[in-house]
Amino acid sequence: MHRGDGRKGGKLPLSLSIGWSLGTLGVTAYMVGSYLLLRFMTDFMAVPAEVAGTIFAAAKLYDAVADPIIGTLSDRTRSRWGRRRPFLFAGAFACGLVFMLVFNVPVVENTTTATFMLAGMLILHATAYAIFAVPYMAMPAEMTDNPHERSRLMSFRVINGSLGNMMGGFATASLIAYFGGGLAGHRIMAVIIGLFVFGVLMACFFMTRQARMQEVDRASHVPYRQQMRMAMKNRPFVILQAAKLMLLSAAALHTASAPFFVQRRLGMTDEWLGTIYLTLTIGTVVAQPFWLWLARRFGKRQAYTAGGIFTACVWLLWFLLTKQPPGWMIIGIGLLAGLGNGGIVMISQSMLPDTMEFQRRRTGDRIEGSFAGLYIMVEKLGQAIGASLTGIILGLFGYIEASGGQIVKQPESAILGIALCYCVFSTGFLVLSVFVMQFYPLNERDMTLRGEAPAEG
Repeated sequence: MHRGDGRKGGKLPLSLSIGWSLGTLGVTAYMVGSYLLLRFMTDFMAVPAEVAGTIFAAAKLYDAVADPIIGTLSDRTRSRWGRRRPFLFAGAFACGLVFMLVFNVPVVENTTTATFMLAGMLILHATAYAIFAVPYMAMPAEMTDNPHERSRLMSFRVINGSLGNMMGGFATASLIAYFGGGLAGHRIMAVIIGLFVFGVLMACFFMTRQARMQEVDRASHVPYRQQMRMAMKNRPFVILQAAKLMLLSAAALHTASAPFFVQRRLGMTDEWLGTIYLTLTIGTVVAQPFWLWLARRFGKRQAYTAGGIFTACVWLLWFLLTKQPPGWMIIGIGLLAGLGNGGIVMISQSMLPDTMEFQRRRTGDRIEGSFAGLYIMVEKLGQAIGASLTGIILGLFGYIEASGGQIVKQPESAILGIALCYCVFSTGFLVLSVFVMQFYPLNERDMTLRGEAPAEG
């Protein structure tokens, strides 16, 4: 079955591009908001920082196993809504409900009970995300055959991802502060953001009803293990995955430590945490036309390199800030970080459907769901590495946990550990990502490996 305008060289309708990218707004708000859970666990549930980080890692590792399976299921699904959209429908309900629940668990005195309860919530959180995100990321390869149109589609995704960062960072922090902070502020925030996530993901489901669908005959379906082997033989995909693992580890370290950095290192309120996310969003959105031009003019690999180096330099600037810095410094660095972030995120995401199309041209197999599942699996592994390292490093540097939001004075060693996570260690992972991307071989202009002649026909 084929539906929608996905002709090579043709533009996707604006309404479809916007509608599909709304999914990123919802799932990004869902994921970024969940990074507050690390501080919620240490400061409200009395879970030690290193234990909290380990719980995060375990939940992500579980999800890393589940993601490729969900991708394969979506490859084999047949319905009047196509292969992917039934999962979008179910995922909208799951994500909205779970986000409300994770911040509304009861406070218990027993640390072991709190740990297991939160671990269960995080597994539900990861599962809900996978149900929506894996089939969702498989859709661009079906929607259009044009690699530059995929970049355009991903620019919409990056804009909505930036707005999702704003909702997951600025709005969550602002809502917590507006409702008085503490436990009550977190609980009310979770209900509001959960309803928002549900509404946006449902809008994505309805607005993609005209997307081109490509059904695959079940009789010709490639077995799951064979799909995994095929994906591992796709050199551009493997290198992209390695670079993304480093990039997402960097992003997770940076994001998970951000609430601690603003409160403990800078000595400022959650409203300033929201301001950082807001400036990051503005910078990312404003930069999109430039990064689209740069990728088209010089190629995606070169554009990614430029964006990565620029962002790494900006992240290191945060380390120079100490207690109560001038507001203009925070706003300025946040805007600069957004300018670089807009490039590395959009370009790396637009490479995924390119590798899917490369697979189809080489083998004739349409296994986009499996590729998306592996992509999301690596995303979760990166988040697991970043979040667990944040908790482990804070524990090693002497961070003191608390219960019910009790204010605890942290030792200078803990504050140093927070700054290293936010500024230095995250930058190290980002530089590694840029290095790995130098080996990315795909020439998106003719969809061949660099050094190969384009295939005839």
